[in-house]
Amino acid sequence: MKKLIFFFFAFLVVGFSLVAQDYKLTKSSVKMSGTSTLHDWTADVTKVSGNGQLTFSNNALSGIKSLNITMTTNSIKSSKGETMDKNMRKELKDKDYPTMTYALTKVNSVTPKAGGYALETEGKLTIAGTTKTINLSVTGTVNGGQITFKGSKKLKMTDFNVEPPVMFLGTLKTADEVTITFETTFSNSTVK
Repeated sequence: MKKLIFFFFAFLVVGFSLVAQDYKLTKSSVKMSGTSTLHDWTADVTKVSGNGQLTFSNNALSGIKSLNITMTTNSIKSSKGETMDKNMRKELKDKDYPTMTYALTKVNSVTPKAGGYALETEGKLTIAGTTKTINLSVTGTVNGGQITFKGSKKLKMTDFNVEPPVMFLGTLKTADEVTITFETTFSNSTVK
C-alpha cells in the first residue's frame, strides 16, 4: 500500500510539473505615444527582453506563474529625432536607471474568448527608479509553442517622478499623459 501511495504521489508531482512551462520573449513591440504643445509624438523601445512561466490545463492557458520584462532606457527612438530622444532619456534618468522593468504580481482572471484569452492582471512597473502597481487588461493568443500578449495603458509621467520633456527654450512641452502600447511574443524553448 505504501508503494502505491508513493507512486501516486510521484505521478502527481511529475504531472503538475509538466503543466508549468518556461517561456522566453522572442519578439516585441513597445510603443509610447503622447502629445505636446506643438505636435503629437511616438517612440519605440527597441531593446526589450523577458521571460515567464505559464500554466496550462488540457492545453488551455490557465494562468501565469511569473512574467518579467526589461526595457533598455537608452534604446528609446522617437518620431521626432535625436533631440527629443536625448531629452526623454535625460528625464528618464537613463544614466542612473538604465532599464525600465515590469513584473507581473497577480492574474485576476483568464477568460477564454474567440481566438484566445482575455486576462486581467496586476504588476509592478518601474520607471526611473520609481515603482508603481498597475492594472493591465491584456489579450493573449496561443499559436503552437508561442503566446502573444497585446494591450495598452495610459500613464502619467509625473506618477513616476519623471518631468515631461521641455525643448526649444520651453516652446515645446510634452503632455504628462503617455499611452504605452505593447505586443510581446513569448516562445516555449522546448517546442521546436
